[in-house]
Amino acid sequence: MNYKCKTPVLFHVWNRIDVVKKTFNQIKKTKPQKIYISSDGPRNSGDKEKIKLIRKYIEKNIKWKCEIKKIYYNKNLGPKFAVFKSINKAFKKEKKLIIIEHDCLCDNSFFRFMDELLDLYEFEEKIKIISGNYICKNMISKKFSYYFSLHPLSHGWATWRRTFLEYDLQMIKFKNYISFIWLLLFFKFNIVKAIYFYNKFKLTKLNQINTWDYQLIFSIWRNNGLIIKPTLNLSKHIGWGPQAYHGKHEDDLADIKIGKIKFPLKHPKKIIINNKADKIEFLRVRKLYFWKSLKFFVLKFFFNFFK
Repeated sequence: MNYKCKTPVLFHVWNRIDVVKKTFNQIKKTKPQKIYISSDGPRNSGDKEKIKLIRKYIEKNIKWKCEIKKIYYNKNLGPKFAVFKSINKAFKKEKKLIIIEHDCLCDNSFFRFMDELLDLYEFEEKIKIISGNYICKNMISKKFSYYFSLHPLSHGWATWRRTFLEYDLQMIKFKNYISFIWLLLFFKFNIVKAIYFYNKFKLTKLNQINTWDYQLIFSIWRNNGLIIKPTLNLSKHIGWGPQAYHGKHEDDLADIKIGKIKFPLKHPKKIIINNKADKIEFLRVRKLYFWKSLKFFVLKFFFNFFK
């Protein structure tokens, strides 16, 4: 028996019917009561036909009773503005939202997990988002169904309007040098993490990285927030390869599979950061091995200084 989702789902798509068919098939199974179809516009005539096909495919395959809201863009906005504008528009009406991009595959239990924790932590200001991602395998304790984290992964996630009101798309509060000191203190003087995220935030603010998620990380950390993550992976990015907008390389997390979490959920007694899980993720996802990364950053600095 498939679980039927109660929270409105925002499904953001672009020009890849191959991944849309896989991800939307899981959404179909959960039959959300309300769905926002967010679709970025074409860059060229080839995109135009692909996008038209995808929109028609989704509309044709919504055969259950639900409220449908279409957010279709005529021109290509890119991931930074299209995702932001769609989520922002949905939150004009909604208090909470599940967000799935076209290349994020979710297990059916993902939707119940989101529904239950969106309700449970709705008024816990410190909790900013709920992620469906888990990459630690058996390297941490699985006494509880989820844990609290600083390191966000957003391949299938959910949040509240209150969190998105803090979202800083233009990163206005990011200031050169001052923000580096803040990051250095935030990471307890781990200079490798401070340099890494300072560079990512700076490039994002300068529009040299066309994305929406570094702004999300920045907003969460600036507001002393935490992320909930399951102790079993419930969703996964499947859009790797040459057709991808980002991530044109092979899947670095190919060994991480999607599972089905058990209910009722086992809830942690206290809201405490799982530092061990975060350390594993910083190494596995960001490749932030201290001495190796420090050497790279130092060499890069002197190369840019003397060129």
